[in-house]
This record gives sequence, structure tokens and C-alpha cells, in this order.
Amino acid sequence: MVCKNQNCKNEFCWVCLGSWEPHGSSWYNCNRYDEDEAKTARDAQEKLRSSLARYLHYYNRYMNHMQSMKFENKLYASVKQKMEEMQQHNMSWIEVQFLKKAVDILCQCRQTLMYTYVFAYYLEKNNQSMIFEDNQKDLESATEMLSEYLERDITSENLADIKQKVQDKYRYCEKWCSVLLKHVHEGYDKEWWEYTE
Repeated sequence: MVCKNQNCKNEFCWVCLGSWEPHGSSWYNCNRYDEDEAKTARDAQEKLRSSLARYLHYYNRYMNHMQSMKFENKLYASVKQKMEEMQQHNMSWIEVQFLKKAVDILCQCRQTLMYTYVFAYYLEKNNQSMIFEDNQKDLESATEMLSEYLERDITSENLADIKQKVQDKYRYCEKWCSVLLKHVHEGYDKEWWEYTE
């Protein structure tokens, strides 16, 4: 068998999963099953599978936040319309600025989360990386909730409730984003972070 990847082109035996090289130049010369060689090949294959799964975990989360950030940029237009509607319902320009501030913070959190997944991919597991991942998880959860609040239809009946929820959540997100970034910087200063190769 030959790997179809243009960069790889590795040749291996489909029977024993070992390298093709020891089989000789004949088309088929594998009449014995070598348990050790097969185990080594399976272990290497499992290690690669695990490495790919780990990479995809972080890549997918990075891409999800990038896509959400693009959506949030479109949210500005929607928020602008909501702000104009709210001003027509006897609210001042200053009173409706909370919506723009919320979208600003939402985009900032998305960008932070996007790059924290790149950072997390290279981190070795230790106590500080576990704290980092917990902070990241809390920020991600709060960010998703803020996004959900901003996507709701705002009517005169639910305006006070939505306004309070949006303001509380964007303040929480802003604070947690700051906590997460401060922890990363502190980790650099105190050399807490260890990286994978």
C-alpha cells in the first residue's frame, strides 16, 4: 500500500502494517505475522489519530469563534436598527448605547477566545493550564449567553429585562476576558507555561 498524501508516499504492507522495505523487492513477501512490528505500527497509527483529534478539537473551536465573530460584525447593523427603534420609543441616544457596547465587548471576547485556543493547543498540561482552561470555559459560556441575549427581539414589554441582562452579561464578559488575559501574561512573567513540541 502507498499513502496517497503527496508529502508522505509511505509504502507499507497491508497485512502486517509494517514498512514495505523489509519485505524485499518482490510484490508479496509477508508470510509471517510479526506481533511486535504490528503492535508498533498500530501504536504509531493510534498516536497519529490521537494527535489529529487533539488538533481538530482546537482548530474547530478556533474556527467556530472566527465564524461567530464574522456574524457578530453583521450584528452591528441589526443593533443599529434596534437602537433607532428604541429611540423612537422615548429612549435617548445615550440610553441605547448599551447595545453597541455589548456588541463591541462580544467581538472582543470572540477574538480573545479564538486566540486562546491557539495558545491552549501548544500548552502542556499542568495546574496553571487547567486554571487557564477553566477561565476560558467561563468566558466562552458567558460570551455565548451574551450573544443569545443580543439576538433576541427587543420589544417595549421586554426592554427593561433585556437591557439589564445584556448590561450584566457584557460587564461579566469584559471582566472575565480581562482575568483570562491577565492570567496568560502572569504565566509568561512567572514562567508557568510549558509547551508541547
